[in-house]
Amino acid sequence: MRVLPFIVAIALAVYALVDCLQSDPAEIRGPRRPIWIAIIVLLPIVGPAAWLLSKTKFVHDLGRRSGRPSAPPVAPDDNPEFLSQIRDIDEQHEEMLTKWEKDLRRREREMRDGRNDDGDSGTSGQPAT
Repeated sequence: MRVLPFIVAIALAVYALVDCLQSDPAEIRGPRRPIWIAIIVLLPIVGPAAWLLSKTKFVHDLGRRSGRPSAPPVAPDDNPEFLSQIRDIDEQHEEMLTKWEKDLRRREREMRDGRNDDGDSGTSGQPAT
């Protein structure tokens, strides 16, 4: 059990190091990548923890210096854009259903008319003799 803290520290450092190396340079907050790599490698627990914390939204929000409060989330039934999208989808579905019904009626009419032209009454599936 004495080995477990070392394994956790190494795993955390490896994860943070790989994450740092794969991150887009534009997404890296604070110092540049080489400095982050040095921090992660030289400070066993603190370095990887600092790297992972620098990537969280909470830290980014704390670092933001704008005086404007962010807008609270809006429920879907209070969001006019969402409601207009739903209305558009409903209209599209209605148009599609109307088109399908017209097509079905047309095909049924063609089948009925085709039977009458052939002289088939439609009561039996076998030809009359």
